[in-house]
Amino acid sequence: MDLRLKAKLQIHMLDKTVRPLAEFYRLFTSGITRAEIERFLKIDMRGMYAFYARAMQRPAAGEKKWKRVLIFCRNLFMAFLLKLSPARRLFYAVAIMLFALALIDKNWWDAVYAVLILNFLLALELADKLITKDELEIAREIQLSLLPNHAAPISGFEVATFSDAAKSVGGDYYDFVPLADGSVLVVIGDVSGKGISAALYMVKVQTMLQMFAKESAEPCELLDRLNGQLYRALRRNYFLTIALARLHPTGEMALCRAGHTPALMYDSEKKHCEWLEPKGLAIGLENGQGFSSRLEVFNRALKPGDLLLLFTDGVIETANTGLAEFGENRLAQILARNSQAPPESIKAILLQELTIFRNGAELRDDTTFVVLKRT
Repeated sequence: MDLRLKAKLQIHMLDKTVRPLAEFYRLFTSGITRAEIERFLKIDMRGMYAFYARAMQRPAAGEKKWKRVLIFCRNLFMAFLLKLSPARRLFYAVAIMLFALALIDKNWWDAVYAVLILNFLLALELADKLITKDELEIAREIQLSLLPNHAAPISGFEVATFSDAAKSVGGDYYDFVPLADGSVLVVIGDVSGKGISAALYMVKVQTMLQMFAKESAEPCELLDRLNGQLYRALRRNYFLTIALARLHPTGEMALCRAGHTPALMYDSEKKHCEWLEPKGLAIGLENGQGFSSRLEVFNRALKPGDLLLLFTDGVIETANTGLAEFGENRLAQILARNSQAPPESIKAILLQELTIFRNGAELRDDTTFVVLKRT
């Protein structure tokens, strides 16, 4: 046989062998990045452990170390099994037994059957997760549609807003409620916790507040009424922090808060930031006179160039990979440094600073803020 023809045949056979392997490699490595692997190892695995650990019994402190490790592994495995539905738990047990028989009898067909069953169960769990994810995406779209789709026009003010949930949906919200006398009620709130439960409570709070604002314009009175309704409706491990700022076209402001983070104001004449901290207890913790007597209103006339920043604790508690928090001082410095910029620019700068500070770390809490500037 001609040497060149023989070489071509060998190359062709090698290509037929290598190409499927290359396609197999591409299939399992497409989309893989270092950040994705780090997320899997540092975030997904930690989240998985936290999920199963909630239902896991801890080993006794007096046991020997090796025995505690064995008990821990057993309890973690049992917590995993109990999360499976009864039918899937049965099929999982069958797969384990088939794999054990394959090792004992060296009947590798049993191992093949075990792998097929495990892949079938994995496909079912993945389908459940993707269906839930689709439903959460729809829930997120609905939640976002309930927020003002643009900065509400407030006579005498420029406004910029931002809201992002740590999970698909969250318990943060903001709103602008026009009042009968021409003033506007700026609302920012944070329901404890994250996810679906917090989002559902948020919708309830938003609806109630809009309804109450038709009957009263005083921020502290609104908070008192809201607490009276929610104290009975909220489960005992939930509460709401909220701040209301009533703004008039003349620049007059009345600020009231219920356990919420302080508001940050930049005084354009004094050229410095000031924390506004009227007293108030979080909603859902106490009812009646015990709640209303602790409310305090802060009145101030905002001058042209003054800035007001309302935010949830997710802003200052944003953490980096070293678990250091963004903090109030850094936030005040950013506002003071960019006081001449319009609210939309301040919003963009703050988001950039938060992203740089996190340095790829997971968003731990819902993050919402409203920037207002007196024109």
